[in-house]
Amino acid sequence: MIVDRFGRRFRNLRVSLTAACNYACTYCVPNGKRLMRARDELSVEELLRGVELLMEVAGIEKLRITGGEPLVTPKFDGFLEGVMGMGLNDVSFTTNGQLLAGKVPLLARCGIERVNVSLDTLHQDRFRQIARGGDLDAVLTGIERCLDAGIRVKLNMVPLKTGNADQVLPMLAYALERGIELRFIELMRMGHLAHSAAFERDFLGMEDILAVIGSHYRYSRTDAAWDSTAVRFDVHSEDEGVVGQFGVIANESEPFCATCTRLRLSADGHLHGCLSSSNRHPIADLLRAPREEAVAGLEHALYGAMADKQSVAFSGGATVMKLIGG
Repeated sequence: MIVDRFGRRFRNLRVSLTAACNYACTYCVPNGKRLMRARDELSVEELLRGVELLMEVAGIEKLRITGGEPLVTPKFDGFLEGVMGMGLNDVSFTTNGQLLAGKVPLLARCGIERVNVSLDTLHQDRFRQIARGGDLDAVLTGIERCLDAGIRVKLNMVPLKTGNADQVLPMLAYALERGIELRFIELMRMGHLAHSAAFERDFLGMEDILAVIGSHYRYSRTDAAWDSTAVRFDVHSEDEGVVGQFGVIANESEPFCATCTRLRLSADGHLHGCLSSSNRHPIADLLRAPREEAVAGLEHALYGAMADKQSVAFSGGATVMKLIGG
């Protein structure tokens, strides 16, 4: 197991099944073009072997399935069925929800307990402007079907000054009514936003988000796991009872790099240790190699990925978030 001088090790793995996405969100891609699958994407069997080896070599305990958009690839079903039998402490996935409703029977059958849905607004026109694709009603239907099946839902919202800042309160009200935890994700300096005036124009920090929420709700900060990316808050009713929670992933306002335990495996077989770094460590060939060779090669790649991590704060990166699994 690899541990660095900050006591960080890899515990959480995000696996991108495909680089393709059926949206072209404004904060993800600059030109409205949807991302396509990578040229040499790993097969289901290779992805599953990668997870098994990383559990053994790196000590991975939790797994998040991502994309692009994981539900657009036929690999999703077989991969989910495979990883659910590996003994991981937690398996979840992040989706934009467009195809979610049709997957609920599979999710229930496999025993998945939690889904993260990316949703930036409840306003139809604003939805189309930000996502540049998809249908809001389809997403909301998918969320309701998950809840009906007993599958917990978390919502991820990226607040933008010029795009959906007025949706902070409606989104929180929607989440609280349904027992859903909403997480506000600060805009990240990645891809076309890494060195762009658009980042400064649209960035909405934790202080601003909390000011909006505080105008309507009473809240208090609560505990979060040591390596959590989110600052968590309880929402209180008038009699001081807790009626729900929300979180802020404050990568700019309150950086969490010093406790980051995340590792990413891209759809084309590269390990990424840090979103701030454009370094990537190829392991596709190792996933087809004999075990002894694969283990030795993975150890070398993992040392490199760990060395890529920032010690204090995210400093921005040219890599497009969607290509390496959110």
